[in-house]
Parts: sequence; structure tokens; C-alpha cells
Amino acid sequence: MNIKNNVLIATWLGWLFDGMDSSLYPLVANQALGELIGKTNPEFGLIAGQVAAVFLVGWAFGGFLFGYLGDKLGRVKALSLSILTYALFTGLSGLSHSWQELAMFRFLSGLGIGGEWALGVALLAESTKPHERIMSTAFLATGFSLGYCLAVIANFIISPFGWRLVFLFGIIPAVLVFFIRKKIKEPDTWINLKEKIKNPFEIFNKEYRRNLIIAFLLGVTFSMGSWTCVLFWLPVWIERTLGGGLYEKTLIMFISLFSHAIGSYLAGPLLERYKRRAILVSSYFLCFITAFFMYFYFKEYSIWVIVVSALLGFFFGIIPASFAVYFPELFPARIRSTAKGFCYSTGRLITAIGVLYSGYLVQKFGGQIGQAAALMSIIFLIGAVVSLFAKETNKTLAT
Repeated sequence: MNIKNNVLIATWLGWLFDGMDSSLYPLVANQALGELIGKTNPEFGLIAGQVAAVFLVGWAFGGFLFGYLGDKLGRVKALSLSILTYALFTGLSGLSHSWQELAMFRFLSGLGIGGEWALGVALLAESTKPHERIMSTAFLATGFSLGYCLAVIANFIISPFGWRLVFLFGIIPAVLVFFIRKKIKEPDTWINLKEKIKNPFEIFNKEYRRNLIIAFLLGVTFSMGSWTCVLFWLPVWIERTLGGGLYEKTLIMFISLFSHAIGSYLAGPLLERYKRRAILVSSYFLCFITAFFMYFYFKEYSIWVIVVSALLGFFFGIIPASFAVYFPELFPARIRSTAKGFCYSTGRLITAIGVLYSGYLVQKFGGQIGQAAALMSIIFLIGAVVSLFAKETNKTLAT
């Protein structure tokens, strides 16, 4: 197996397990918090949002920290550290005895998960040939959603034996580190840099500022929309609003996230043919339409919930794949993983505020998750507007 294939396999598995470990909490939140604070606790929505927000804060700091380490020490070393971090602390989440302990472990696992995206994309982009980069990166982007699908299946099988065992399942990614350290080498693009990054704040230099601001706002709108309309509240909404059980939750989440993977992969040929701005604007707008309609209209479980959630997953999947292809084109190798980590992960500091606000809205609306999520879907519309200002590139990596 050649080096390029090793890199693709390693980074794809990193994204797969990244998606798996980041999604275990939303899938078991109802059971975990039901045990830790009581199922009928009137502050359930608020506390559930706080735990998710703390995780996103960890993701934010991790993206910036590990992104900088990737530019300073090397993509492979930093990637290994990020995977070990999120695997270890996801497993330890299963030992929590209070919601505060659970929040602490989710924060620490978020550090590693936040770093993996920026590092995996930089490593793959710099290790593949120019004509293969877009489709390889689109394939990489399917990893996160398929990881969520893996988490859905694991939750379906394991959760009847207890939510704690679901978190312990999250330790598995640690095994990947041994493969990475043995089979993957640093890309020549990084090795041949005459001067490595000196401090992480170089990304704010004037020549990078416009691209950084637009990419950051895109990252914020995507992550806030994802955590308030798809990844976090969707499984909880299925149970607490639609009256679905484990089977219904598993079915809808699996189909939605599998559709997400299809959207991510098909983003490749779309990005080869059309301009970056057009793809981003249209996918954001379609996410807004489908998310708003789904949460506003449906009050009980039906086949049409599955259909609309699949459409939402498909449109939603195009966005992160577009980021994975587009962001490396905006920043040179010297600051690439730091800048991408900042744009995609550090924006989750603002996302954390959005998740807390969505939890407040759930409480304000008397536990009506659908009303809160429908209102929060407007963030996708804002993302479409921001996309209008995105810079077009010549579809090659920045130098």
C-alpha cells in the first residue's frame, strides 16, 4: 500500500472516529442526564445545552491549539496527540457521577476532536496530487457523518446495557494512533518549508485577514446550525417531542447521517465543476428551508420525518466537504492548519453560546424543542448571506 493510500485511510478513520466520539453524547443525553439529574428535572434542556456547550468550548480551544502544533511540530505528531486525547476522555465520560463531571470530560475530549479536523485536512491536502485532491478530500469528509452512523449503531446495540458503556466504546480510536505513527510520514510540503510558524497569532496578519474573517464566519454559522438543528437536538427532539423510542431515533439518525455522507462525497464533483461561492450559498439556503420546515411542521413521528431529515442531512453534508476543499486553498502551508483550526473549530466558542441559547429557548417554550430548533435554523440563512462574500480561488492549494 503506497503512502498516499495510507494517508487517506488514516485521515478518513480519524474523521470517522472524530464523528463517532463527538456524537455519543447527543445520542445518550436523554438517558445520561435522566440518571444524573432526573428525567423530569425542569432544567433538563438548560443543563443538556450546558454540557454540549462546554464540549464545544473544548473543541474551540483544541482546534487552535492542535492546529498550531500541526504547523509547528508536524501534522502527523499533532494528529496522533489529538486522537489520543479525544479517545481517552470520551471513554472516561462513562465514569461520570454528576453532570458537572460529564461536562468536564466532554470538554477534554473536545480538545482532541477540535484538532483532528484541521490536521487531517492539511495532511491529506499536502500528501495527494493536485488532480486527486478534491475527490480525496470529499471522500475524507464522509468520515465524520459515517462516524456518527457508527455511533448510532453502537448506541442501538450497547445503550440497553447502559449509557456508560456507550462512552467506553469511544476509546477504540486510540488504536489508530499506532497505525499513524508507523505508516504515515510528514508531507514534503511541510518538511520543505524554509521557515516554520513562530506563533499562532501570525494568522491575523493583514495579508490573511479577509480570508480568515469570512472562513471564520462560515465555520461559526455551520457549527452553530449543526449543533442546534442536526447533531445535538435532533435525536433528543425525536424522543421528547415526536414520541419516538430507541428504534425510531436510530432509524432517523442513521438515514440522516448516511445522507450526509452522500452529500459530502457528491460535493467533490460539484466543486470540480462549479464555483465555491455558488455551492456554499445554495447548500446553506437549502439547509435553512428543510430544517425550518421539519422542526416547525412535524409534531409526531411519521415516514415524512425520515424523508425530510434525509434531505437535511444531504444538503448539510455538502458544507463541511466544501470547507475541507476550500479552506486549504485560502491559506499557505506555513499557517494552514492553524488558520483552518481557528476558522472551523475556534468558532465553536460562539457556537457554545448558541447552544446555550437554544437550551434557554427550549425552556422558554415550555420544553418544545421543535420551536427552538426551527428558530435556530435561521443561522443557516445567515451562512448563505456570508457565503456571498467568500473569495473565489483558482482551485489549487495556496502557496
